Amino acid sequence: MNHRDSGFARTARRLDQIALASGHITAWLILPMVLSLTYEVVSRYVFNAPTEWAYDMTFMLYGSFFMLGAAYTLQRKGHVRTDLLYTGWSPRRQAVTDLACYLVMFLPFVGVFVFTGWGYFEKAWTNNETFVSSSWRPITWPFRLAMPLAGVLLLIQGLSECLKCIHTLRAGEWPDPAPVPEVDA
Repeated sequence: MNHRDSGFARTARRLDQIALASGHITAWLILPMVLSLTYEVVSRYVFNAPTEWAYDMTFMLYGSFFMLGAAYTLQRKGHVRTDLLYTGWSPRRQAVTDLACYLVMFLPFVGVFVFTGWGYFEKAWTNNETFVSSSWRPITWPFRLAMPLAGVLLLIQGLSECLKCIHTLRAGEWPDPAPVPEVDA
């Protein structure tokens, strides 16, 4: 068996597919957000008829876009990391550090995020809650659902990252080359 093809690595690759799929689906949320912003700008400045709903639609979609893209960003190594020391370490030392951080800080935080987010969603759902700060008064539960869903996606990707660390501790090298974060030129 190839040392890059351990059960830990295979399982991590399968879990990675969830983050990749959710990231690609989430990327499409930019389209309705841009369309609602464009509609609002044209409506407001060309026809002097601002909408009641465009601002609310924009902040709900942007917040959802931001949260639901977090697991994809984690899988693509796009979150902020101080690489000054880390890049010079051996793969095993990197894996020990990453695994400790995932187990001690990341996973507990995300667990609390899922629990708390579910509470917000459940309250909004059962009370048919609306945004009182808006004259449009849209329902809040779809926006609130993004919180626990983003947390679950982060938990899955965090588990994948832990499996990659365990593989690396055993094999001495990362199972797959780390994806290069995408940077706009």
